[in-house]
Parts: sequence; structure tokens; C-alpha cells
Amino acid sequence: MSNNFTKTERLIQYIDGGMNDAEKALLQKELKADETMQAELENLLLATDIVKKYGLSASVAGIHKEMMEEMNTLSVKQPAIVRHMPRQLMKIAAGIIVLLGLFGLYQYFSVSANGLYTEHYNQYTAPTFRGAETSSSIEKAYAEKKYDSAIAHFKLSTEASVKDNFFAGQSYLVKENYAQAIICFKNALNKNNINNTNLLSDDAEYYLALSCLKNNDLPQALPLFQKIHNNKAHTYNNKVSYWFLKKLQLLNWKQ
Repeated sequence: MSNNFTKTERLIQYIDGGMNDAEKALLQKELKADETMQAELENLLLATDIVKKYGLSASVAGIHKEMMEEMNTLSVKQPAIVRHMPRQLMKIAAGIIVLLGLFGLYQYFSVSANGLYTEHYNQYTAPTFRGAETSSSIEKAYAEKKYDSAIAHFKLSTEASVKDNFFAGQSYLVKENYAQAIICFKNALNKNNINNTNLLSDDAEYYLALSCLKNNDLPQALPLFQKIHNNKAHTYNNKVSYWFLKKLQLLNWKQ
């Protein structure tokens, strides 16, 4: 493959399956170290997906084929021909702009808090209890999927622990009471701060962010998701992609 290829051209070949194993391995190594490159790959993949959803595959196929032919021709021509590359790259750039423009319109009209929540919410799995486990009635009720019982025990508790608040929050989420879930997850995080502990902290942050999203509270949700995205060591870092944040920002602007 020509050393004159730009990152975008290489990403297009990667998506198109036009790389050998060695080239794929090299690109994947670069992707791990380059967040900008990762974001561009996500954009291109999403644009391709949107084109398929809009039924434009046939019309774009011709553009894509022409782009790939141009790229392959450039890779085998003599160095003296490289002076013509700007014109060829303009064609490639124009094709990408068209795809991203369609994608942007689709995202603007289709993005919603409910849709983003549904894509990223997975019910929290509580540990299985065996023998004489030292767990509260709230945690046990949640583990047994007795969510109403967990909430009832929580309402009767006088000094709910971090875990009590967390599992009550999860129970409220299942029951679709997002406002109360927010209160519980915030309480869990506050108790960790007061006690200088980190019990279920990552989990509480992620599910608090989801609760705020579902509750249409973007000003609270967005910074929480940004914090998770920026912290590579966070348990849920891989759940909050660059493009997910862009969708949240678009939704926030849209509202």
C-alpha cells in the first residue's frame, strides 16, 4: 500500500476489507494509540450504516467503487503521477462529506433520550447469595428480583448504606421511577465521599448518568458521561464512546 495514503483512505480500505492481515494489524495498533483516528473510524462506520438504512447503497456503491479504483490506481502509478493526487483526494473527500451529511441529518431527526438509554441500559446483575451472607434485606430482595420488596425495605430503613442506596436505585430503575433512582444513586456516591470509600462507585456513576438521561436531564447526564469517557480506568469506559457523547451533545443542543 502506498505511503502517500492518508488516514482516511486507509480507514476506507479497512472498512472495505481491502487490507491484508499485516496491514490490518498495523492499523489496529495505530487505532489503539490515536483517539482522533478512532473517532474518524466510528464516523465512517456509522455513515455506512446510515446509508444502508436509507436504502442508498446502490447509488453510493458507484461512488465508493470509483473512489476505491482511484485509490488503487494511485497506489500502483509511478511517483511522477503523485502531483495529480489533490484532484483524486477531492473526489474522495466529496464522497465522504455526502455520506456524513446524510448521517448528520438522520441523527438530528432520530436521536432521542429514550433511544440512547435503551441502547446502553443493561440491568445490573446482583451477586448470588450462598449460606449466611452478610447482606441487607434490600440487596437480597433485589438479587431475588423482588423489586417492590427492595423498595419497601429501603423506605423503612433509617440509615441506608451505600449498597442499600445503590440496590434501591436499581430497583427504582426496573420500576421506571427514574427520579427516585437518581436520588438513590446520588446518595450512594455522597456516602462514599463522606466515608472516603469507593464501594460500587463506578456502577453508581454510570447508572446515575443513565437515570438522568432517561429522565431527560441532559445537563446532569452529559458531564457524568464525559467523566466516564475521559477515565480509561473506569469500569464503564468502554460503554461511553466518542460518538455516544456526540449524540448526547446533539440531543442537548436539540432540546
